[in-house]
Amino acid sequence: MRIEPIGYIVLLLGALSVVYGARFAIRTFCLSTLFGAAAALQLPSFGGGSIQPGHLMVLFLVATALLRPIETQAALLSIAYPSPGFWFAVYILFSAVSAFFLPRIFAGATLVYSSARDISGTMSTVASPLSPGSSNFTQAVYILGDLACFAVIGGLARLGHSHSIARTLILTAMACLGIALLDVGTFLTGQSHLLDFIRNANYTMHTAETISGFKRIVGSFPEASSYGSAALAFFSFTLLLWLERFPSRLVGLATASIGITIALCTSTTAYIAGLFVLLILVLFSLKRLLGGRATAPYSTFLVVALFIVPCTVVTLMLIPNAWDSVTDLISITFADKLQSQSGEERTAWNTLALISFIETATFGAGLGTVRSSSFIAALLSNVGLVGTALFAVFLYSLLTAGRRHISSSQQDRAIGIAAVFSSIAQIASATISGSSTDLGLLFSITAGLATGCLADPNGVPRHATGSCVSPHALEASPMLTAR
Repeated sequence: MRIEPIGYIVLLLGALSVVYGARFAIRTFCLSTLFGAAAALQLPSFGGGSIQPGHLMVLFLVATALLRPIETQAALLSIAYPSPGFWFAVYILFSAVSAFFLPRIFAGATLVYSSARDISGTMSTVASPLSPGSSNFTQAVYILGDLACFAVIGGLARLGHSHSIARTLILTAMACLGIALLDVGTFLTGQSHLLDFIRNANYTMHTAETISGFKRIVGSFPEASSYGSAALAFFSFTLLLWLERFPSRLVGLATASIGITIALCTSTTAYIAGLFVLLILVLFSLKRLLGGRATAPYSTFLVVALFIVPCTVVTLMLIPNAWDSVTDLISITFADKLQSQSGEERTAWNTLALISFIETATFGAGLGTVRSSSFIAALLSNVGLVGTALFAVFLYSLLTAGRRHISSSQQDRAIGIAAVFSSIAQIASATISGSSTDLGLLFSITAGLATGCLADPNGVPRHATGSCVSPHALEASPMLTAR
């Protein structure tokens, strides 16, 4: 194992998180999820694998909660029945068990595309007979980390940290924007090597690609689709907070700025998922408006989405040079995508994944066994019909959590709704181009936040006096901080 320079920074921040408590841990952990192309630890003895800063920070986030009993209790409550966290936990545990048993039960029963490392340590995707592999173990570890993250964030939201988490996500969105600007700036000036210290993971990096003269924005991620998916998650979250008039001066700026980078990132995934999310947001806004519960920003959003944007498109059509650039970009990112080598490969992955689903009698080949290019295909081929059904139950429970319980705070409810929309955006992105069933740590943060904010208020841990635990009192407790 080799610790990279950024790894030492993560270890230091992780240790400080344990000492200073939840608020510091939330900030450092959320920011660490941005570094999708970075490796905090290199593992040469495990085929050249890399551990990202976010996954390393999960350990410190969990340790921070375990050293404070009230946070541990709240984390366990966030995955207790009948909350959405319960179904998420069942889905995760079923997936982890499938990683051990199913590849052995159905060994040789079908051909699968799986990720493997060649002699040089570079990742490649090859078709081979179904068999157990190291990816079964690594994927199980990753999703168990997702569950731990979900539980801790959900528990902290129950304890009154929801506003702190929301503000941290807004700050993270601004940091994502800042790194995207550095990515473009260093590319245009020929200084891309300045960002090599956050692009040191053992992945294939697509950091210098252009389409029709547009630099593909990757930020601190290995490719444009990864950046677009993360940016869309932040955009959905901050946009809902702006619509709900969340008290933050940065929320409007973050929404507009990150939205512009999505439009310029040239990611097919971000474009298609973004159109879906905007459609859902328009319908949601219309429902609010017709129900008499819409704030002024909802009306502004509808005017922009339904009138200003179409008028802008018509105006561009009247400017030949501008319209030609736009149509070329659309043609390359949409029409020509399926005919490209990448598109043909991804279609082949999904086709063989669905064949594996049938040839394993709908049980699936086991978590981490099959690589695909769609979250739905990955669910069916890896964890089968049962795992897919469990995830569907979790998603339904998450979407309806706000109707089952009325939050004691209107702002908590707004944060919860924003977190739900951000989770939907991430599922939409993964459905288009996700290679595995792991939705990532950012999804666990938003889904856990939604669960905590929209939870039954009667389930919040309380003192013997019956009053809700104050997060300030929690962190100031000598007994807890001394542990």
